[in-house]
Amino acid sequence: MNIKEKLTSVLELLHLKQKFEDKTLSKEEFNQIVAEYQKMYQVTLNDDLAAEQTAQQTAQQAAEFQTILNTIQSVLSGVEPTSANADGAVVQQTPSQGNATLEGILESIKGMRADFKILTQRPEEDRPLQTVTISPMSINGFGNTTEYLFGVEHSMFSMKNRWNKIAANPRAAVALPEVDEQVDGVAFYKAACDFAKSLKNRYQYLQQNKMLDASALAKGTYATNYDGVDNAGVGDQFVVLRQDALIARVLQVRDMTQYFPVAYGYQDRGLVFNAFFNEVSQAYQPGEVFKGGMKIENHMGYVDDAMIKMEWGPMKELERKYIGYLNKEGSDPIKWTMIEYQLLNTLTQAQVEQNKRRMRGIYVKPEQGVAGSYLNAGTGMLYTLLRYIHQYDIKPHTDEEYRSYTQATMLPAVQEFIADVRSSVTEDMDIDQHVLYLNKNHQAWWIKNVRSTYGKDTDFSGPMGALNVVPDTTTHIIWLPYLGQLPFMMLHQPGNIQFLEYVPGEMLSMKMQEQMEQVRAWSTWKEGCSASFTGRRFDTKKAMDDNAWEWQQIFINLFATTIKDKVDAAKGFWQVTGDTTTEDTYTDITDAKAGVAYCIEAGVKEHLPKIAKSGKFANISDAFTASAVGDYIMVILGNDGNFRELERCVGGKRTINKELQPNVPGGR
Repeated sequence: MNIKEKLTSVLELLHLKQKFEDKTLSKEEFNQIVAEYQKMYQVTLNDDLAAEQTAQQTAQQAAEFQTILNTIQSVLSGVEPTSANADGAVVQQTPSQGNATLEGILESIKGMRADFKILTQRPEEDRPLQTVTISPMSINGFGNTTEYLFGVEHSMFSMKNRWNKIAANPRAAVALPEVDEQVDGVAFYKAACDFAKSLKNRYQYLQQNKMLDASALAKGTYATNYDGVDNAGVGDQFVVLRQDALIARVLQVRDMTQYFPVAYGYQDRGLVFNAFFNEVSQAYQPGEVFKGGMKIENHMGYVDDAMIKMEWGPMKELERKYIGYLNKEGSDPIKWTMIEYQLLNTLTQAQVEQNKRRMRGIYVKPEQGVAGSYLNAGTGMLYTLLRYIHQYDIKPHTDEEYRSYTQATMLPAVQEFIADVRSSVTEDMDIDQHVLYLNKNHQAWWIKNVRSTYGKDTDFSGPMGALNVVPDTTTHIIWLPYLGQLPFMMLHQPGNIQFLEYVPGEMLSMKMQEQMEQVRAWSTWKEGCSASFTGRRFDTKKAMDDNAWEWQQIFINLFATTIKDKVDAAKGFWQVTGDTTTEDTYTDITDAKAGVAYCIEAGVKEHLPKIAKSGKFANISDAFTASAVGDYIMVILGNDGNFRELERCVGGKRTINKELQPNVPGGR
């Protein structure tokens, strides 16, 4: 293979053949050719050129070689190396004329190598051609133009759309033709649907990249991150900025996930496995003396289907409400478009409802054709804990001193609860990472108690203040919202109890469909709540009691109300009989609320509750008569004003109404 063939192979490998022939190679590209030549043939280009000149035999070969030299020289003339004069100044060398010589080319290649050393010693001063001052992009754009709202060239803000003209000037609605539902309505609903889809994708991207920080989103911190933007269906930074601001508004009212994390990927049910290891260590002795073992316990997490399903419109009504929003003085600092405004208010309301449901909700299959309560779209933490108690996963602490408390007794009740939990922990357990969860509604009681006990100058600020740490202990406090007057106490390691969903942002993905002068908007998603680790599971209450909290990981007080002579809904959703109970037969639950499931339970063997299948309880499966402590019945108010049975336990046997609670473990 001669030098021409070798050089051609290198040029083709580097995809530089055409540029070599056109004599348009840069200095870096020519150096790349020289380096690749040596790498490929284990000889330098200089040496091969010299050897080729010596080996010339015919006039034709000499002519071909001269052509190669001339081509290389022409390339080098465009990237001729520099040299330094006596004063140290860098000057450009002048290319030679006529046929190229081998000596000249070799000198040029050597000079190019030396050139790098000169340039590093005397770097060229960095002088920008132009200085540009960049201002941060405003959430409200650059000012309206005749073609685009906010001056943003994006189809979403086109002034061809009626709703954007109104956003730019609410008074323009008077001069516009009457709304054409078949044209304006359809166009609006399509644009809203497209925006909702991209909003869902943007939310999923932010969640996957751990960017769901409401304050950072509101400031536009992540709006310059364009990774995944194409997949989100958005076209420029301004749309991303506004989507982040809208998501931030919804997240600002999403206050339950700061206490309990969200786990994704649950489409129906999911098993969480826990392993308990027996002792393995022993004193040495010879022979086959084995010890140890492992027992697998599983925990079931599940989700239920929830939805938003509503009608928007007609378009004329949407416009009227939107104009009212625009004309409101001192309203939102962000000027939302009509699409953003409608979605923002819908999703904010949905998020507030989900917050409450994640604490107090219980899934109940709705009655046919009747819109159910928002509390019955999924099961939250309280009813999940109640289920763990009823299926013998958690043994509550039941001392009367902290089952309930008043404004004057909250502090000593909490301290006694913590002391009892610690006294029930075996030497092999460690609960130093557990945190105490209390009712946020009772913070004022707590402060008053602490001041009366420890003095008015008690420090409540800072992470170790008395509002965040139980006095005289190292136990930290988390204050939970939406608990009403419930005397709730729980010691739990953060991260154990979690909310379950299927796909991030499902609730934000609103779908729409035109229906005459209305538009139907809906979204569906899955949600639930589960602990990943409660401890050992038992088949009977006696077995759980005999275990005496060993390996239990969630500790709660028995936050049920003691029944006096009737079941009063104002006293709480979980009510048990006690020594002070005077009536055991019940015909009603006074002032029962829609969406709340009420549990009536036998707390002492002297007072076992009874309910006949009649009156308000005519719809239960059968008359209820408790036969042992721990027996219960759980009911919920139906649309007809009577109670529907969710589940019951008689003689220690639990029966779930599969029709109303199809996914509850134990029901199927």
